[in-house]
Amino acid sequence: MGVFNLVSLALFAIGSFAVHEPKSTKEIFSVGGKKWVVLVAGSDGWSNYRHQADICHAYQIVKENGIPAENIITMMVDDIAYNSRNPTPGKIINKPNGNDVYQGVKIDYKGEDVNKSNFLKIITGDQAGMRSIGSGRVVLGGPLDRIFINFVDHGTTGILGFPDDYLYADELNDAFKTMNENGSYNKILLYIEACKAGSMFDGILSEDTNIFAVTASGPRESSYGCYCKSESGPYKTCLGDLFSVKWMEDLEMPRSKQSARKRTVFNDFMVARVNVTKSNVMIYGDLETGSEKLSSFIGYTGNGADSPNVQQSNDLNIKNTASSRDVHESNVQYELAYDKLSLPETLKLSAELRQNNKMRSVIDSVLRNIYSEVVKARPDVKSEIGDYDEPNYIKLNLAMFPCYRNILNQITESCFSLPRNPYVLDHLTIFANLCVVDNKIHQMVSSIVTKSCSNIPANIINVQ
Repeated sequence: MGVFNLVSLALFAIGSFAVHEPKSTKEIFSVGGKKWVVLVAGSDGWSNYRHQADICHAYQIVKENGIPAENIITMMVDDIAYNSRNPTPGKIINKPNGNDVYQGVKIDYKGEDVNKSNFLKIITGDQAGMRSIGSGRVVLGGPLDRIFINFVDHGTTGILGFPDDYLYADELNDAFKTMNENGSYNKILLYIEACKAGSMFDGILSEDTNIFAVTASGPRESSYGCYCKSESGPYKTCLGDLFSVKWMEDLEMPRSKQSARKRTVFNDFMVARVNVTKSNVMIYGDLETGSEKLSSFIGYTGNGADSPNVQQSNDLNIKNTASSRDVHESNVQYELAYDKLSLPETLKLSAELRQNNKMRSVIDSVLRNIYSEVVKARPDVKSEIGDYDEPNYIKLNLAMFPCYRNILNQITESCFSLPRNPYVLDHLTIFANLCVVDNKIHQMVSSIVTKSCSNIPANIINVQ
């Protein structure tokens, strides 16, 4: 699905409500099925506080909405609540002066168990593969069941991150095919919070498999952290992500049980689309699923009476948001400029920032050299893929992923860990483009990677 402009999308969505409003037969059909919820924060480290805060908040919402705890599967490294930098040990908040969203969260998979392989086994119901890992629980879905997957992390072109590996769009697509062939679901709804999240589905997710994805950003843009800088107070990092905060805070607005039950996925999408102004909230896949009731995936609860005077949660100050790419640096710079730091603290932070920028330069030099050597050997591809700093936008296809994965794995093995250095994410699109233009080009890139990384510092890690 291509990019909609807001006006045509609004008209389309309104039309969809009229044409596709779920009928009672659909409600009856889903009565015998279960609701499954999979919640994933795919990052670690204090600067990614917001990802685990979002997921803990989502847990509280679905639990309050009546989803049984045994049907909620949660993956998060769990290194935030008791982190030495947490000013409120044992608690996590998702907005300034907010409630503790960590209390009562049952985490099935922590630490090193938060990885791509386990995630794919969980959603495809591979019990044997998850035996003796974490809680061992997986989605045991059937043909009447509905599955809600909320994934929050870093991302880039065709990729969602985990602490030590990448989940590629073709791998997620293959998992969906397996689930479809096994009759593991009736419908699937995904909410994906990540940069360039739309690239996981644009031109890839089929429109006829009852799977619908809502993404925080389109294929070419960042998602945004919120409640940053001055609003984060003693936490000194963003407390939430803009898309996630918008859809969850809106659900918590006072409304009657009847209104909460009838709210459709499209209703929820339109609220986020209008209120998230820093990126384009997008939709992909089966539009029929978009017209289903949101409560058929995440349950519902009434928390008041409908009121025309209730305001949407649209009061986030733009000064207190930050591109997910810049969260770490912008918060450190704010701390240096406005916090009352001691001289040793100032010197320590300044040194960390300089070191980070130095390692950014090393990474840029390596990746730029790989690009330069490739286009020197293959000048015919340059006009199609674009420049290193300004890659062209090329829609992905499933055939390009083995090549893309091969190149990135080679860089990780020969140079530095890509998953462990979030800074690289904004510089991988050019390699995706190479593989779209020629999905065999990785065969020549391998030797270039090895040569480009022969003289770089060891242990380049956690470059933001």
